[in-house]
Amino acid sequence: MSMIGNYLSLPDKELRAILSGGESILDFEERSPENTLDIDKSWQAILYLLCDDIADGEPPMGYVVPMMEENAIESEQDFMAFYLTAAQVQEANDYLEALTEEEILEKYDFEAMKEDEVYPIWDDDEADAFFEYIHPYLLDLREFYKNAADKNHSVIFYVM
Repeated sequence: MSMIGNYLSLPDKELRAILSGGESILDFEERSPENTLDIDKSWQAILYLLCDDIADGEPPMGYVVPMMEENAIESEQDFMAFYLTAAQVQEANDYLEALTEEEILEKYDFEAMKEDEVYPIWDDDEADAFFEYIHPYLLDLREFYKNAADKNHSVIFYVM
């Protein structure tokens, strides 16, 4: 089973409709593909890179791949979903804009990721190749959050 990380940037009104059960995440994604981002299977590795953990990362870095229990979305769907308010999106954006390449490289600890069985690392993966896999997605997230913050949007992150 693939576990692909997906993001939606949406106005607060749409987020409220989804949280109340009146709107489907997948229906919104279909109507607004320009407000989506697919980060493939890199989501847990990026969360670990930023937070040294695979869930419940501390804000603001934990907002980049938001998997905080208090922000979970109850869903009939067969996937995990979490949301961020527009204010939390701004915090994530500010964090990502300030994060330098040197800090990213300093944070990258492939051996710790391997030891903690971070998804999607396999036994035969190599540190440089894995970094080359996740790094472009981190840069895509930087751009995604900038666009969402500029629009004063909320964000939904879900894994399918």
